[in-house]
Amino acid sequence: MNAVIDFQRLLPAWQTLQSVAPIAHIESEADYDQATILLNSLLDMVRDDTKHPLYSLVAVVGDLIEAYEIEQEPLQ
Repeated sequence: MNAVIDFQRLLPAWQTLQSVAPIAHIESEADYDQATILLNSLLDMVRDDTKHPLYSLVAVVGDLIEAYEIEQEPLQ
């Protein structure tokens, strides 16, 4: 895929999204707690409806949480 990204439109869209939902790399337990709350709220609405417009957001937030959990696991 060779998409052209309009960064002049992307920046305000990203800032608006972050003001509505805390979507960012998880760097602390507080960030983790906030992301978990967001994911649970999304799941309450979306459930398992793969056609729901917010379904991909569920996946993105879930991936952020999973990455943090893997990073926090002690090596054995």
